[in-house]
Amino acid sequence: MAQDELKTREEPGSIVAAILDLTPFKREPVWNLTLVAEAIVLTLLSTVMMRSIGVTEAGLMGIALASAAMTPRFNKILELNRVRIWSEEGSGRRANRNSIISGLCIFLGIFLAFLIVGGTSSEETLQRDFGFILQNTSIDRDAVLSVARFEHGMSIFTHNIFVLLSFGILSFLYRGLGTMIALGWNAGVWGITITLFMGGGYESELGRMMYGIVVITAIMPHLILEAGGYIVGSLSSIFFSRAFILYRIQDPRLIRVSVAVMVLAVASVLLLALGALVEHHVPSIVLKYA
Repeated sequence: MAQDELKTREEPGSIVAAILDLTPFKREPVWNLTLVAEAIVLTLLSTVMMRSIGVTEAGLMGIALASAAMTPRFNKILELNRVRIWSEEGSGRRANRNSIISGLCIFLGIFLAFLIVGGTSSEETLQRDFGFILQNTSIDRDAVLSVARFEHGMSIFTHNIFVLLSFGILSFLYRGLGTMIALGWNAGVWGITITLFMGGGYESELGRMMYGIVVITAIMPHLILEAGGYIVGSLSSIFFSRAFILYRIQDPRLIRVSVAVMVLAVASVLLLALGALVEHHVPSIVLKYA
């Protein structure tokens, strides 16, 4: 009896996940909210623990630990996706949509956690723990959000395509872990970057709170589209990775998976193209009327 229970019992991946699994509500919207909460808590814990033991670049290690800790959850998303696609009639569009939303919830949780970390850290602490981000973005607490930072036309799309390719390679090789490392990295970089932009509100006529709202409004639309594109591309690579191993050339299931891979790959590129378009125009509109 005990062995049967162990077989059917799902491994949550962490103590935090096990506690959140105690919630009596199992519907998907609630589960997605628990994914956000779990990502926030694990990211904060990971960063604080790395700081407490004096690890160099504690922010980088926090991203790595949080991403690894959320990997079992992402694997669960993939498992649900497989069950739904093979057990339900149709193209699997609904299953993929649900998986993308759940993946975005993990991204959002890590992102919000790094907003909290950045907003509660001194400049000296940020320099010590997130030097890799500050060097790459060349942004400090006095940075001011301007239209010029976003109007780069096709160069935005080209850069994002290269990022998508790196996501695809990581996801093909390491599947869930590769996807989570890539998502965690982007969530961490954007979380700290937006926090630094918000720091420019100290001297703004809008006031710190209103300036923060303007920053979020200007940046979040294209950030969500980009994250969605990366998740869709990652799903495509993971599906291809599994099909490459599991199915022979003559297997009809390989054709179905290949079609899904191509559709998702095209969808990821379209999402990035839309994200680049939004990034080029929306911030300028928001900043113009702010």
